[in-house]
Amino acid sequence: MKKIIKYISISLSLCFLAAMIPAANQENMAIIVNDANTAQPMTASQVKLTYLRKINKRWKEINKNIVPVDRKGDPDIRKKFLKEILDLTNDEFTRHFTEREYSNAEPSPIKVSSDAEAIEYVENNVGAIAYVSKSSIVAGAKVKIIFGN
Repeated sequence: MKKIIKYISISLSLCFLAAMIPAANQENMAIIVNDANTAQPMTASQVKLTYLRKINKRWKEINKNIVPVDRKGDPDIRKKFLKEILDLTNDEFTRHFTEREYSNAEPSPIKVSSDAEAIEYVENNVGAIAYVSKSSIVAGAKVKIIFGN
């Protein structure tokens, strides 16, 4: 009986630890725009439509071009953004912007190497929209979160 209780106790402990590992690896993502952008908080669907410029090429609130900011390489935050917000594979994402570039003369997203670069770009470009790790947004940054509060 003691062996069974010990076995159950160890099994439950391992299950608990296994459940905690993915949570520790997941970053809290935020979608940001420039502080001067008067866009209101958005749903994931609205972020998708805006980032992909499916409905509008410009922010109607400020009459500026929507400028998506993407990450170079394939960091975890990018994988999460593609999967959870855009619901696209990397190939579908690339194809979308390539087709828009050729058919509508729309530029592809600006590529940056880090959250810090994405934040800096958004701070300096009123029409920019980017995804970053929420923890990378420092006090005083001239950005606001429109998704991921």
